[in-house]
Amino acid sequence: MLNYLKEKHYSVYYKLLTIAVLFGSLLPEYLALVSVIVLAIYFLMEKKQRDAITAGRTAKVMAVYIVYMFLSAIWAQVKLASIASGVTWTCALLVFLLVASMSDSRDRLENIMLCFVGSAALNSIVAIIQMAFMAIGKSQYFPSPIYEKADTVIYNLMRYNVFFEDTIDRTSGCFNSPLVLATFLVMAFPLAAFCSFYATTKKRRTLSLVAGVFIFFGIMFTFLRGAAVAVVLSFMMLSFAGKKPAKFMSGAALVTAVILLAVLFERRGVATSDDLSTNYRFELWKICFKAFKENALLGLGAGSGNVNEYLLSKSIEFSHAHNLFVEVVTEGGIIGTVIFTAFVAVIITDVLYLCRSHGWYKRYAIAFVSSLVGFLSMSIFESTLSTVKEILYFAVLLGCIAAIKRACKRNKEKLAKKAESEAVKVGQTV
Repeated sequence: MLNYLKEKHYSVYYKLLTIAVLFGSLLPEYLALVSVIVLAIYFLMEKKQRDAITAGRTAKVMAVYIVYMFLSAIWAQVKLASIASGVTWTCALLVFLLVASMSDSRDRLENIMLCFVGSAALNSIVAIIQMAFMAIGKSQYFPSPIYEKADTVIYNLMRYNVFFEDTIDRTSGCFNSPLVLATFLVMAFPLAAFCSFYATTKKRRTLSLVAGVFIFFGIMFTFLRGAAVAVVLSFMMLSFAGKKPAKFMSGAALVTAVILLAVLFERRGVATSDDLSTNYRFELWKICFKAFKENALLGLGAGSGNVNEYLLSKSIEFSHAHNLFVEVVTEGGIIGTVIFTAFVAVIITDVLYLCRSHGWYKRYAIAFVSSLVGFLSMSIFESTLSTVKEILYFAVLLGCIAAIKRACKRNKEKLAKKAESEAVKVGQTV
């Protein structure tokens, strides 16, 4: 999978980017941010690389949203939470720009996809090992999550502690909770399935298939029923990527969902007295909407720390709203929600543009859209843009979509010039 690292026609910046995508999810959250900043500075030091960056509409709306996040620290209860959120999204913008500017060909895009899938597989392997240690009662030798103590120390210094949920009986890989891990794996799973059919070499297709198997078990060991729903929807979307795998994708979605649901319902049940995620989520959302009414224009302030502070004041021990859309409304108020809606609208516009195109552009775009469908499905059950790694890998997906659009537009312009040139030749001949 990493054979391209030996090829000289790939720049060192691109190679470092792919390595960051592959191994970034294994780092503690604060080191993941630092690695992004270092890579971006190294990239921007060269004028030729700076000139290669094009700030499209997605980047511009992200920049506006980031400015709002930093400004929200003025009225936020937990100011450092808003600042930390702004810093995280700034790093996400850098990731988006790097991916979009350096992955505008099918070959380069496939490398990013494989690194994304490989990263999810590595996390799944960690999660499977954690589950094995839990099964024999030795979880202290391989804790879940691995970096919980280190991250807790850092976040406690910032009064931005997000570790409220007991994770001892559910695996979370190198992430801070099973929900966050499941979100990452759900995004990667359809990409693994797609690459199993459409990767350019047999070896890569085989590796993608193996990675997909690990990712499946990683999702299963998080014991999240919402993940099963997300997998079904993302695979159904993926069935539109091409005629050849369409029936298989639909069948795989059904089989995968049945297996996941059977295991998860057997493990966690439909609803129990101590199943907070089932019994209290609607009540949690009601409280968040109450917070919105009290702070309708500006919101509580960016960062789940502000929502958590409000919930704790109401004797509710949840770290966030457990729903992306409720979280955005609660944090951002009317102004933040409008900006975020514009952000989503731009993404949808780009996706529709690609869906009207042809060839590999449309096929690969549908693969990333299926990943986003899984992400949005998880967003109903989780505040999916509340942690560092979720935001950074979400930015990778958006960067890939922007890269495909850039390549597609360049190809259309090339064909238009060619047609115009041929028309001129015909006119001269006549």
